[in-house]
Amino acid sequence: MKTISVESIDSTNTYLKKLKKPKEDILIIAKKQTGGRGTKGRSFICEEGGVYMSLLKLYPCKAEESFSIMMNSAVAVVKTLSAFDVKAKIKWPNDIMVNGKKICGILIENVFEGEDVARSIVGIGLNVNNPIGKEIKDIAISIKEVLAKEVSVATVVATLVFNLYQQTSFEEYKKHLLYMGEEVTVITQKSTYRTVIDDILPNGNIKTSDGEILSSAEITIRG
Repeated sequence: MKTISVESIDSTNTYLKKLKKPKEDILIIAKKQTGGRGTKGRSFICEEGGVYMSLLKLYPCKAEESFSIMMNSAVAVVKTLSAFDVKAKIKWPNDIMVNGKKICGILIENVFEGEDVARSIVGIGLNVNNPIGKEIKDIAISIKEVLAKEVSVATVVATLVFNLYQQTSFEEYKKHLLYMGEEVTVITQKSTYRTVIDDILPNGNIKTSDGEILSSAEITIRG
């Protein structure tokens, strides 16, 4: 695996997306991002002191198993936080939450070739020692805030990269999920309503108690 470290960049995911025919896995780490991106086009604040990295992996899985990339990445972050005595849960499909606040965002971008994922870019923004702005204090948190002390960003990165290369099970992913069996608010482009999450399917879709199948590409949920 090739590792690239930079002081500042617009987006680590964007950098890797521009590479032509990479020959090996590539990890890029930035101290700061100026144009961090989240899911569904949301911006992501990336002040110095956090972990902002993207990992490009070649041929990680079959196309039909692509949800496993998201699943493995989310569990990798949960395991990494646990190594620092921070207890986290996964808000479906891959937001990482601590004490009801978001501590990490994950952005997966895959390139498909036939029946395979030719390469996958796993972008991770994890709040470590970086300041949390007043405008997001109610919804975001950092490791420093949880532990009341700073931790080594380099050690967090090393632990996270190790965990990203470990395989997890669907059962373990489900074990870390928030709201299983609970009533949640479902937000679509056309409506907002309450329902109960009955199960999560292997492709990452949610099954509600009334049998409805919901995709993360189409909806957002809130507790």
